[in-house]
Amino acid sequence: MGKYLFFDIDGTLAGKSRRITERTRWALQKARENGHKVFLCTGRTPASIVGDVAEMEVDGVISGAGSFVEIGGRYIFEHYIDPGLTYQVMELFRKNGLLFTLETRDIIYQTPGARDFFEERTMERIQDNPELMRYHEQVRRGENLKPIEEFDITKTKVAKMCYIARERGRLESCIPFLEEHFNIVVFSRDTEPYVNGEIILKGCTKGDGIRKVMEYFQGDMGDTIGFGDSMNDYQMLEAVSTGVVFEGAPESVKALGQYFFKEPDEDGIYEVMVRLGLVDTIA
Repeated sequence: MGKYLFFDIDGTLAGKSRRITERTRWALQKARENGHKVFLCTGRTPASIVGDVAEMEVDGVISGAGSFVEIGGRYIFEHYIDPGLTYQVMELFRKNGLLFTLETRDIIYQTPGARDFFEERTMERIQDNPELMRYHEQVRRGENLKPIEEFDITKTKVAKMCYIARERGRLESCIPFLEEHFNIVVFSRDTEPYVNGEIILKGCTKGDGIRKVMEYFQGDMGDTIGFGDSMNDYQMLEAVSTGVVFEGAPESVKALGQYFFKEPDEDGIYEVMVRLGLVDTIA
């Protein structure tokens, strides 16, 4: 019987290069030929699934950390933050000096400075690699990014919000309100002076998205395998029967893994899929 395979993108399918290796791409295709079903399970909203990952043939996509479930080109589930709550969070972030993005199904709206922050972090990693610089520019052109001034809360629904606090104390002031409604995910390391991450509605996680997929296919949760690397994969790895975790993940995430993979840019996903018996080695 085939398995249901759920793959995070950033840090899992794609490493620091932001590209998917040829062997990893081959392994996902071969897994489908072997009778398994392959799904993307990402924190990215549909507007951010661009570049080579958008060209992959998969059986479905869970995006926006569970806000959207798409199967066969059709959304079987969409979930959005109540506009009143969206407004409250925007005002809270503004009051405390946080930069933020509003992620909708088709567009990402950013406050001034948010894009610069992410560009700075990316350039620190790839500035010495001309090929990666070209690829980053290609991806950046593909994303539908707009300034926050163009956002109309009466017309556009928000699925997820990301935040950036250049000083850690600014986020701490927001936590009491946020944790009433959201799961708060932190991406930055404790050693960094800033803190950035995302907030996801409670009851709407990658794990919830997986359960919706399994209900759709009338599949057994015992046949699910999740591949992830960070805290926004926590609920996914809790939900699946078998967790496959990046060897450099936070300890709390690694505790959910039965198998571990090395750097994605070094064919870590391909190699662990071979160990799991999902595919044979490339001839």
